[in-house]
Amino acid sequence: MIDFKKIDALIEYIEIGTIPEGKTFNEFAIEFYLETKTLTLSKYIRLKDKSSKLPKIMNTKKAGEVLFESEKSDEIKSFLSRKGYKEIPELSYTSVMLLRKVDLFSNWQKLIFFFEGGRTVQEINSSLKKELLPMEIEKLESFVKTELRLNDQELNWLLDKMSKIEKDKSLFKAIKKLTK
Repeated sequence: MIDFKKIDALIEYIEIGTIPEGKTFNEFAIEFYLETKTLTLSKYIRLKDKSSKLPKIMNTKKAGEVLFESEKSDEIKSFLSRKGYKEIPELSYTSVMLLRKVDLFSNWQKLIFFFEGGRTVQEINSSLKKELLPMEIEKLESFVKTELRLNDQELNWLLDKMSKIEKDKSLFKAIKKLTK
């Protein structure tokens, strides 16, 4: 049975960026994961009108899942040991922003990269994005041209403008306000 009061209490800790006294972050994340694993958490968060903290809450759940599964995986423990960690490293609200819906090994590679320092979460996530294959690019271009009824020249113009908008935050915010 789902204990919604407990889940709400755990979400409050996540919203303010703390953990309950007497617990480590890892213990807290695993507890949160186990309490919410049978729940469609994103829908529940939206119903509770807490969607501004959705990424942080969802990533904490993902952290709990990664930690829970890692404790059972000899392969992950061996990998961490080779990297100099005798035990599973303690995560934080910052480090969990690296976690994605990929395999355990990929998540731990990014976490170890973060723990070794020198790069921010955003830099690590950007540097590990996969390059698109030529066939994928062609398929995406075809889809965009069809949906927006563009020719090649218009598509190139649009992509150039989109690139400039993505790089300039103030321009992005201004256009976003105009389109609402």
